Amino acid sequence: MVSIETSETGVQRGARYLMRSPYYCVVLAILLVILPACASETKRTDAQNDGFVGSVRSVSAREERAQLDWHQPDGPSVTWSMACRECEYDREGNRIKSGQIMDGWFKGEITRFVRDNQGMVIEKTTENAEGEIVRRDVFGPHGITEQHGFEGSAEISSSFWFYDGNGHLSGFRGFARDGDLVSSSFSTSDTSGDYKEEWDYGANGSLTLHFVETNDPRTDTFTFASFKESGSVAVAFTTIGTRVLSYHQETSEEQPFGSNFYVDPVGKTEESYKCHSDGSCDHVINYFSDETRRRLNRVEWHDPTGELKLSADYEYEVDHFGNWTKRTVWVWSSALGERKLFETDYQTLTYWSN
Repeated sequence: MVSIETSETGVQRGARYLMRSPYYCVVLAILLVILPACASETKRTDAQNDGFVGSVRSVSAREERAQLDWHQPDGPSVTWSMACRECEYDREGNRIKSGQIMDGWFKGEITRFVRDNQGMVIEKTTENAEGEIVRRDVFGPHGITEQHGFEGSAEISSSFWFYDGNGHLSGFRGFARDGDLVSSSFSTSDTSGDYKEEWDYGANGSLTLHFVETNDPRTDTFTFASFKESGSVAVAFTTIGTRVLSYHQETSEEQPFGSNFYVDPVGKTEESYKCHSDGSCDHVINYFSDETRRRLNRVEWHDPTGELKLSADYEYEVDHFGNWTKRTVWVWSSALGERKLFETDYQTLTYWSN
């Protein structure tokens, strides 16, 4: 199965990936937020998703960038940013504060939760550093159902999600300040979610995206095809396991939807591809310290011939919980000739007491 990196359209997206793996839900390409995990999957807390273990209460991070004349070219990134600069979590692992310190002041968001009698989150409000509500989310049994955006006390946007009888996402509507429909999406899937077709539309009702994807767990084969409004194929590919069996792109567009994608993680590795109009694909391999894939050890970027073009190595000092407190990032390219220090990162963590 495959996670497809979305390209930006006229709709601002917070969800950067269309997830298709045991670890993620199927998410409509047009979504404005990342949805909670599917009901059939193991729930992960915000703290776990940010790469932390244990009862983390707060994280404060800083980086020291080396004076290095090295710039990564366009393409897959080999340097990963820190998950949190200034974050706080409640005892359940929900992120309740996220941002950074600028000129001595906190800039970011504070989140507050409303729970039902069973302790399930049914509403979430997000405030800016000045205490003004900027977003309100409503949740149902399958995930988010409403999102309302605010500027001052005025509502400036509203979005609604819909689900089929199997709990899979089936529709989305996005409205502007004046109530005009600016984006919509419809999708169908089978009971297992291994087949899905989706149609996305813009403000004037024009088709912005149409794709079909299938997954066969028996053969570990995934297929994807996106279509133009005329019905012709724009992008199509097939993967088997971590290998790209075929890739076709009709246009010379540099990064059409579907050209960047991850395949399912295997053990301590996760692989991704950036494919081109000639059918060739760059290949990126992420190596992690263990199968939880929390701590990245090395990234390699290979060109379509298999030659290593860029790499980055990550070295850590960790506390007794297993969270890193110091991270050193080294980069390599043929132009550098040898690996050199790129940056050093520090994290100060506090924990909830039992």
